[in-house]
Amino acid sequence: MDMEAGVEHLGRATAQAVDALLIVVEPGLRSLQTARRIKKLAADIGIGRVYVVGNKVRDENDRDFIAQELSDLELLGCLSYSPLAIEADRRGVAVFDLDPHMVEEAEAIADRLPGM
Repeated sequence: MDMEAGVEHLGRATAQAVDALLIVVEPGLRSLQTARRIKKLAADIGIGRVYVVGNKVRDENDRDFIAQELSDLELLGCLSYSPLAIEADRRGVAVFDLDPHMVEEAEAIADRLPGM
């Protein structure tokens, strides 16, 4: 299920029935701090399979920053920053319709997800 950003659903344990949780992070400290909080809340309600996906990643430095700061979580991959994402939002279409590279990145992440 695709849940809204935030941790409220984890605090109320409404997500207990999920098999795995993907935490989407951006390469910034606040995002990574939130990811750590989500990991703890997920563990508290019995979700053991927690993974990270980087978003709006500009370069290897961003990717390495995420990987180093969240080294206790498995990083499945990253989605690159794309100005086409803003354009897609303006048009009301999926970014995948405008940016084929994004499709490749998303497929690579899906391929790394255990059990898929």
